[in-house]
This record gives sequence, structure tokens and C-alpha cells, in this order.
Amino acid sequence: MKSVETITVVNEFGKNVVLDLIDAVKVDGNEYVIVGPKDSDEAYAYKSVVKNGETEYFSVGVGPEFKKVLDEYNQHTS
Repeated sequence: MKSVETITVVNEFGKNVVLDLIDAVKVDGNEYVIVGPKDSDEAYAYKSVVKNGETEYFSVGVGPEFKKVLDEYNQHTS
């Protein structure tokens, strides 16, 4: 059985949410992860930033940054 990597993020309601790691891409020198809920077709992009040895994830909303990440992901997976 293949193990799935996960990340835990805090949603807008302050609750921890565990998301499955789908892929990782690099855009303009920044690292991003593509994640989604288990057994779902939904996917989200988070910017990965290491601070003091800890990785923090920042949600990428709709806009130019998201489009760049999506374009890179699509090129990466095709």
C-alpha cells in the first residue's frame, strides 16, 4: 500500500485540516504544494515557506500568483 504524504493547515474557522499532498512545484523561486482533501477531486495551492526550521503553508487565492502556479502544475503533469 502506497503511503500518502499529508500537511495540516488551519482553516478560516481555526480548525486543523489534514490535506493529501498531490504534487509540489517551483515558481519564480518559490515552492508551492498542491493539496486536496482525501477522496476528493478538489485541489488547493499553498506557498511553502521555511521559518526557523519549520515549514509554514500560506493559501494562494485566485489571482496572478495562483494562475502561475496552475500553469506550472499543468506543464509539470503533462
